[in-house]
Amino acid sequence: MKTVTIPITTLETLIESLQDAVNICYNVDSTDGNCERTYPYATGYSRAAMETTISNLKELKDRGN
Repeated sequence: MKTVTIPITTLETLIESLQDAVNICYNVDSTDGNCERTYPYATGYSRAAMETTISNLKELKDRGN
């Protein structure tokens, strides 16, 4: 089995990005006029966080090859 070694700060950044996206989703309030609390914003934010995490994980995987 191949393994990849990454700095803990990189792992923490990936976790923080995903946790931020989860928090954005939990704080959606369609009755609030703030655009950052709408479903479309939460969807876009979460999608960007997931895409960035996927990209970073692929880079880490490629370094391990």
